[in-house]
Amino acid sequence: MEAAGDEEGPMMYGQIEQFFNSLEGPTAKERIDYITAFLISLLPPPFVPAPEVVGDDSDDGSFSITSSDSEAPPALHPETIGDGTDHISHLPDAFLSNVVSRLPTQEAARTVVLSTRWRGVWAATPLLVDDAHLAGADGPHDIPVVRAVSRCVAAHPGPVRGVRVTRISFYHHEYPLRRLLADLADKGVQDLILFNRPLPINMPLPEDILRCASLERLYLGVWHFPKITAAHPPAFHKLRELGLFHCIVRDQEVDALLAHCPKLEIFSIVVSYGLPSRLRIVSRSLRVVVDWKSTLDEVVVQDTPCLERLIFRTIDTRRPIKIVGAPRLEVLGFLDFNLHELEIGGIAIKAGMNVRAGAMVPSLKILAVTVRFACNQEAKMLPTLLKCFPCLETLHVLPVPSESVNSTHDHGFWESLGSCECLELHLKTLMVHGCLEQDNEIGFLQYVIREGKALKAVCLALSPNNNVAMDMVSASFGKNNAASGGGSITDISLTEIDGWIFQNAIDMSVDDPFSVDDVILPYSYF
Repeated sequence: MEAAGDEEGPMMYGQIEQFFNSLEGPTAKERIDYITAFLISLLPPPFVPAPEVVGDDSDDGSFSITSSDSEAPPALHPETIGDGTDHISHLPDAFLSNVVSRLPTQEAARTVVLSTRWRGVWAATPLLVDDAHLAGADGPHDIPVVRAVSRCVAAHPGPVRGVRVTRISFYHHEYPLRRLLADLADKGVQDLILFNRPLPINMPLPEDILRCASLERLYLGVWHFPKITAAHPPAFHKLRELGLFHCIVRDQEVDALLAHCPKLEIFSIVVSYGLPSRLRIVSRSLRVVVDWKSTLDEVVVQDTPCLERLIFRTIDTRRPIKIVGAPRLEVLGFLDFNLHELEIGGIAIKAGMNVRAGAMVPSLKILAVTVRFACNQEAKMLPTLLKCFPCLETLHVLPVPSESVNSTHDHGFWESLGSCECLELHLKTLMVHGCLEQDNEIGFLQYVIREGKALKAVCLALSPNNNVAMDMVSASFGKNNAASGGGSITDISLTEIDGWIFQNAIDMSVDDPFSVDDVILPYSYF
């Protein structure tokens, strides 16, 4: 759907339902529930796991952080408490603070009723708030939960270590929302995950979000981001990680965000439709940029001296990908030859072209591509890209069947190709995320094995449809003998390839975000 303009009112269930019901397939409710659950599933894990709910004896949602009518702990029989001495309260403050920080939000706040000292311990412990820990968060009691979150932050002197809100609709609760963000800004919130669940999709986000100068990580979901002006720029001087999930953000605001986040390292745009319409990346600090199922019209990597990863999970939207200044780029993909028009250094990359030095990215080590081998232009792009990325070490290929076959090449095309620097010296791993069945697909595999002098590992999906490919690999390479003129493969495996995940894309401790080693059980072919 088109993003709502500034002058429009809330885009509510009725409009969304009407649009979704005009589509074939799942109902509007099923689509909305799926999108919401999908967005939440991509978020970083909670600070503290939500407590398990047993029975239906939980509070009615009217819990007050500071009121005197908070329920006191039940009395214990003397035999259950030994000599009656309060040994826990005699522990050092630092130890007690550590204990409080590990409790769910509601239980941590309730420690204030134990004694005057415990009240001081809670106040001295950096605050963690998660709406999943508050009564009613899973039920119809949105109003008490909204107020509980706001009151919890207001009652604590700060600092606020982290707040996670993913289960509340703030529509009709604008005052608690404004109060919450104002308090978070004043009390130095460091980590904020704030979702409006699930509608309206253009719910205005208060401008106080721009004052949260202590933020180091920020994830926003289902908001209309406020306008950024020269008089009131964002104070995100410490922000290192930013995620915009299904948010309406004008192109100007995205540019201003990147310009005012001098320490930003990880930036992701997820399920964004309409606005922003394009992504122009200019940042001296960014290391990771992720576009996950959004409808951007264009991505331009303009000036990013520290960028190491440019990652896409694209839906059916055609767009140019322009890499202008990214001297440290190491990971790129999934490039979809049917959707992405790649441009490097101002040079449009075309299948079969003569690749000049200006169209090369020698820093790239990992490339992932989606290709329809039955289409001539897409198949011919593969050897061209191997020349554009001469130092490539790992190639991920997702073969996609094509109903419109316009291929006139088969084994002859691949047999006629010569080698290149990438295959001669650097490519070590080929991972195929799918099946190679047709002649043109098998021909590609033979080409890489024949010319890949440095090739050490080939990974194929565990499927009967890959039997031809595995037979071909087996015929080309014995257990200890390399084929004539080819590399010496030491690892050939069949695997259950189950896809790659968003968290791997933004996690710099994961060497290869497209690898599926953590979700597969390798099986040695030999």
